[in-house]
Amino acid sequence: MTEPQHSEPQHSELEPAEPERPAVQWPDAASPTGDSLVDRALVPLSDVANAPVPGHGELYAGVHDALLEALDAEPGLPAVPKSTPSDPRPEGDS
Repeated sequence: MTEPQHSEPQHSELEPAEPERPAVQWPDAASPTGDSLVDRALVPLSDVANAPVPGHGELYAGVHDALLEALDAEPGLPAVPKSTPSDPRPEGDS
């Protein structure tokens, strides 16, 4: 008498299926704030959805720095960037 032959389950049948990930829902574009310096600082946020994830930190850091410059600006005077190519400062200097 011969034993019935059972086929071994395929490797993929043993692994649970990976759950489907929900689609990322990015926020709508920022509404104008009425402050031109703040509005200008927020412009790079419109690119975050298209930027590679490893670049998000740099993008957010740039927005943060621009917002700090907007806060430090004298009302009614044109904004002057704190660091310019002719005045490079080592990172960490404030």
